Parts: sequence; structure tokens; C-alpha cells
Amino acid sequence: MQSWELRSRRRAAGLTLKQVARAAGTTESNVAAYERGTKMPNTLTLGRLLAVIDAGSASPVHSHSLMTVAATASAVRGGLREARPTVDLLRLVRQMVSDSKWLEGKVDYEAFFAQPSTTGDQRWDAMLAGVAEHLNVSRGRPAPAWTARAGLDRFWFLGSDPAFDAISFASTPTSLRVRGVIVDGAALESV
Repeated sequence: MQSWELRSRRRAAGLTLKQVARAAGTTESNVAAYERGTKMPNTLTLGRLLAVIDAGSASPVHSHSLMTVAATASAVRGGLREARPTVDLLRLVRQMVSDSKWLEGKVDYEAFFAQPSTTGDQRWDAMLAGVAEHLNVSRGRPAPAWTARAGLDRFWFLGSDPAFDAISFASTPTSLRVRGVIVDGAALESV
């Protein structure tokens, strides 16, 4: 795809650089560089950009500024760089779960669950893959193909008290447990 085609497609969808960048988990300057042709997106990034553009401005992804999987991965990556506590990063995942309730059609799901860039931490990558699979399967939809590759070699318990690890293990959604991510399912829901 030529850079001008990306810009033309975005404009035809009625989207700003900011809207596309936020939903795709990147920066406005990156999207602008892709559109100018001064920077070339890799296949994964281009797919994510096209998914959020194809959703269009009327999609809840854009009209409600939803925290997509890609946006969550980007925010977690930034939080890890800033050494933010796990509870803060888990709050981002909880927001993503809450925002997923706005999804309506196929293009919304494709934009929301487009394959994200890595968080830089295998544990958080496995968390996002497990949550994405859980949300889709619980709604009778197939899990995104990219979720199949994420998993850990050992269990990662997100609870703060090891005395509750057994309870957390039992209440962890299966899609997370099989990836080695152990977190009480209730911790993923907004109150």
C-alpha cells in the first residue's frame, strides 16, 4: 500500500490522525510519517492501522474513544517503562474489558482486537492474549488468531497475597490459566 493510499483511506473514513493513532496504539507522528512515506509500517502495524481505519468514524471504537487491545498494550508498555505498580497496569486491562462491551459489528471487533505490538513483557503479552480470547469466546466469537501464540513457562500470580493463590487459580478464566496468567476473574471487571 502506498503512503498516499493510507491517508486517503483515513480521510474517507472521516478519522483524524489522533483517532487512528490512539486506537492503533501508536503516536500521531508515526501515523503522519506513514502517510507521508517517510516511515514504512511493518505488516503487523499496517494491518492494525487498516483495521481501525476501516471501522470508520461512526464505530464505537472511535466515537467512544475505546481502549483497544493495541491501545492497552501501548499504555502497559509505557507503564512498565515508568515502573508503575502492577495494580495500575491491571486497571488499564480492566478499562479495556469494560470498553469491549460497546462493540457491535465485525469491523468493531476487528479494530478493537487487532494484533497489538508487544508490551515488552511476556507476562503482560500473555495477559492481553488471554483476555482477548476470553472476551471473544464468551461472546460466541472466535478468538483472534494472534492470541494462540502467547503463553508463559511458569505461572504468574497477580494477587498481592500468596494465601489466596489457590482461590485465584480456581477463579481465573480458562483462557488466562492455560497461558500461565493467574488472576481472579473478578479483578478484570469494573465495579
